[in-house]
Amino acid sequence: SYYGAGENQFAVAINVPAEKCSAGVTPDQNFLPDDGARKVIDAMDGTAKVYKGQRLIGAKPKPISNNPNINYHSEYLLLIQSNPPATSPDDPLMMQLLNTNPDGCVVFYTYNSPCVKTCSTPNKRYSIIPALDMFTDHKGPKAFVFGQVWKHDVNKAQWETNMRAVNGKVPLYRCNNAGCTLCVDNNDKINTQYCLNLTRFITWYVGSAFSWCRR
Repeated sequence: SYYGAGENQFAVAINVPAEKCSAGVTPDQNFLPDDGARKVIDAMDGTAKVYKGQRLIGAKPKPISNNPNINYHSEYLLLIQSNPPATSPDDPLMMQLLNTNPDGCVVFYTYNSPCVKTCSTPNKRYSIIPALDMFTDHKGPKAFVFGQVWKHDVNKAQWETNMRAVNGKVPLYRCNNAGCTLCVDNNDKINTQYCLNLTRFITWYVGSAFSWCRR
């Protein structure tokens, strides 16, 4: 099932038993039995904009209280601080999720690629790059996945640079319903055609991101 509507930004992450990501396994209604789509969507549409489950977490952008025209980005809410400006003992939610199964199959998915202006550029105030260090010691399969290039970052040299920064922490893929493509190869070369240029709308389903571990 999908967790976004139209072209609205959202991010989700899952940690499931590694065998669930094995070749030939097709996700079904029992794949995330405690994290039904309606339950997840309702939580992400609520005031907190965050869902915390046993195997899945998710978020949509959350308006900053003193400046409602600016949002805390969904990736930030999952990777760094889930209820800003307050702190929570559960933060970061992604670390909590990783700890539930150190050998599990982990996918972090964001509908739009993490933006150059805020999220993906190292040393920015709200950069997620340092937070990706938490993936380093995870023993199971792992991937950072996006569905489409953020419209303001198409063909930007900084996004090309930032893809390498993300991939240096966790393998970076772009996925659609047909499958997934690795954005940075073993020679540090960017797949510019698929990961830098295209912006067409993609509907993403939970099962799509598992193509990366079957290639």
